[in-house]
Amino acid sequence: MILILYLKLRQMASREFSGWDGGNTLARDMALALIVGFLTGALSIPVVINLGLGTAIRIPLLYLPVIGATLFAIAVLAASLVANRAPSLFEFSKFAVVGVLNSGVDFGVLNSLMLITGVSSGGGFLAFKSVSVTLGVINSYLWNKYWTFDSSKSGAARRELVAFLVVTLVAVALNVVGADVIVNVVGAPRGISTKLWANVGAISGAGLTLFANFFGYKFFVFRKLSVVT
Repeated sequence: MILILYLKLRQMASREFSGWDGGNTLARDMALALIVGFLTGALSIPVVINLGLGTAIRIPLLYLPVIGATLFAIAVLAASLVANRAPSLFEFSKFAVVGVLNSGVDFGVLNSLMLITGVSSGGGFLAFKSVSVTLGVINSYLWNKYWTFDSSKSGAARRELVAFLVVTLVAVALNVVGADVIVNVVGAPRGISTKLWANVGAISGAGLTLFANFFGYKFFVFRKLSVVT
């Protein structure tokens, strides 16, 4: 069923992109979406193990990267159908896909560290969260620069990096502080494990920063500078 849907969408996309450098661009986006989905699926494995959700997922965990790659490729392919009419919407779809990978890096690293050490609260959690968010930020910069906003040839790498850090550090600070408050100040309610509550804290503020980050990156960090001729 997934293969049939994929072939149908690809056939529609090839017609839609007949005048938009469709072949090379679509193939590149599909390949990158497959990579992003595969990595996200792989990073979800330590989360599932740490939270003890293995029995609730009735498929082998090693299938998760393949499932992630398939779903992400279909999502990007479907979004590419509107690229001619709404380029910003297509950009946002890629940004959202990268955002899921960023969350995968954040949660995957965080839960891996909790699994290895057995620590899920206190100063250890704050240190783990800081590491996982930092790695997610690095991942975000690379994928958004070279794929989402395709800014690899802008010639303003230093300005972009500084602007990216300004926009992202604000979001990171809110993310870490919000997670710390929920985990270490509010604390896990009775009947909820500290591991589960640590993940609840980790996702706090993610939805609020999604659009702020997108518009900050698009119009401030990776903006297309007009060329004067």
